[in-house]
Amino acid sequence: METTEEFDKSLLPEIIELGHFNGNWSKYEEYLYKIFLRDFVYSKPLFLAKQVQYRRNPEIEGKIQTFFHITSVNTSSAKDPNDREPDLRRCERIEWIRVMIDHYYYNTGCCKYIKVWPEEWKNYVRWHLLLPEVRFLIVIEERETYNLLITSFYLEREHQLRKKLKKFEKYEKQKTPF
Repeated sequence: METTEEFDKSLLPEIIELGHFNGNWSKYEEYLYKIFLRDFVYSKPLFLAKQVQYRRNPEIEGKIQTFFHITSVNTSSAKDPNDREPDLRRCERIEWIRVMIDHYYYNTGCCKYIKVWPEEWKNYVRWHLLLPEVRFLIVIEERETYNLLITSFYLEREHQLRKKLKKFEKYEKQKTPF
């Protein structure tokens, strides 16, 4: 769906910077984790009429696995899921995840700007929710009775954004109207 209106960034929460915590990583991480718990553990968003769940294990330092996928990046060439380092762009936007999912599901706020398309991954379908105006992507895996939040991240490079938009455009061209 194309729109000519300019995107209103006030539809999303403010970015939460490490600087707001005077560079104290421990306090920052705890604050972010409380947001994650609020948005995905104590209440569940809906996507495609099913709850969005999270992967709990393996927990790292007593924190749920999905939390690390939405706040850090894999640094291991061996693809060790526990070998991750904080990604400040992901951390800063942690509140955007629930807000974007809710806007899309309830067809409110920034919904008309969100580009959504499926991609096959192993035996599952992974839905991509992209808000190009702020270069933010969420990946949700469809399961039989629920959905699984896989990751989310900020697209730092222009070619990353173009690549994702091409995938969306390809999907849009393939769709057949009812």
